[in-house]
Amino acid sequence: MTKIFISGGSGSGKSTYAKKLSKQLDIPYFDLDDIYWITYSNKRPKQERIKLLNQILQNNTDWIIDGVYFQDWIIPIIEQSDKIIIVNTPKYKRQYRIIKRFLSRIFFQKKKNEHQETFKTLFKLLLWSNDYETKYLPELIKKIKQTNKNTRQLAGLYIDKLFI
Repeated sequence: MTKIFISGGSGSGKSTYAKKLSKQLDIPYFDLDDIYWITYSNKRPKQERIKLLNQILQNNTDWIIDGVYFQDWIIPIIEQSDKIIIVNTPKYKRQYRIIKRFLSRIFFQKKKNEHQETFKTLFKLLLWSNDYETKYLPELIKKIKQTNKNTRQLAGLYIDKLFI
């Protein structure tokens, strides 16, 4: 069995890496954004999120899950993961990619009703990204340590430097 959790800040490249790894290993890929959000301005209720996540965890012997969440609902992912990969990219690259992705979605998005972005959501994401290293990444690491995962099992993938 292969169960890999890939995390990193928005715009870090985690989803791109997860999709490529999924194809290379020929195992299912799941994006936590699809579980967390109905639209980018409308969160899915917590119980519904937990139900959707449990369906993935119970129905798949292999998986790659990517996301940047650190709330308690992701603990089952951490507990079941064979590997946890944290993709770290410098803030300026992440923010550039966030803006580039936003513009691409605004001008070229085919599914207009799916995860429609606005300048308000872009601004909120850039602010969130600005605090990633100091506020959100430490929360994720704390969750990983709370599960008593042996830190030797964690894999650190950094585009610019090694982590954990």
